[in-house]
Amino acid sequence: MERKLETYLQDRPDIPDEVIERLLREARPMLTSALDRLRRPLIQVAICDSPLGQLFAAKSAQGLVALRFMESDPVENTMQTLRQRFDVIEDEQLADEITGDIESLMRGDPAAVEARAVDLSLVESAFQRRALMRLRRVPAGSVISYQALAAALGKPTAQRAIGNTVASNPVPIYVPCHRVIRSDGSLGNYGGGPERKLQLLRAEGFLVDRTRRLPRDAVYGHLGSRIFCRPTCNAVRRAERRTWLIFADAQRAARFGMRACRLCHPA
Repeated sequence: MERKLETYLQDRPDIPDEVIERLLREARPMLTSALDRLRRPLIQVAICDSPLGQLFAAKSAQGLVALRFMESDPVENTMQTLRQRFDVIEDEQLADEITGDIESLMRGDPAAVEARAVDLSLVESAFQRRALMRLRRVPAGSVISYQALAAALGKPTAQRAIGNTVASNPVPIYVPCHRVIRSDGSLGNYGGGPERKLQLLRAEGFLVDRTRRLPRDAVYGHLGSRIFCRPTCNAVRRAERRTWLIFADAQRAARFGMRACRLCHPA
């Protein structure tokens, strides 16, 4: 379009050169802006052979935008959603990166998973994005209940909304929905299946047994006071369970910046 405009103007000798140059300068930003609006952002996609099975991964310029367990979520469904917003290209390097992250996690080192940026542009609402970003702050080796996560967002009655948010999490593992459990201490559901949830928690040091019981050495960290207690402590019994973050042991609670209760001495 710009070339046609330039040719048209050059064919009109009655227009001064400086006017032609000014018109071209003024037209160029408008044309560039129009082309930018027509372009769609790119994402890289890959199929990863990870320790947790085959995964489909997609990464935008902002971060990991989707991760799917292929046995339970057909790639075609995810690709259809992605193509509505992005131009898709295959990237084998992404497969190596994600596989490497998860291999490190399963060896007990969550650093690579925690450091990778995520892109929550597929998440529908601002509340859901807030919930998922808050969930990323739940450290490896700990779990939180649906109620506690809702309370941490200032919405203590939004347990159902939290459940829906966790169930539709587009980036599991990196947004660790496997660290969300029910208020009664049972593990609850997981998009990758309950055995995979158990596998992830164990790799992170939260040694839940096959009866889905909490670890014997688990301690409760209060989200408000930043104090952690034994499960039998009177402070735990008096407070609502929704206000607690549960750690696999006292050492992990201390590393998270909490201090030991002076009543039950959990350290």
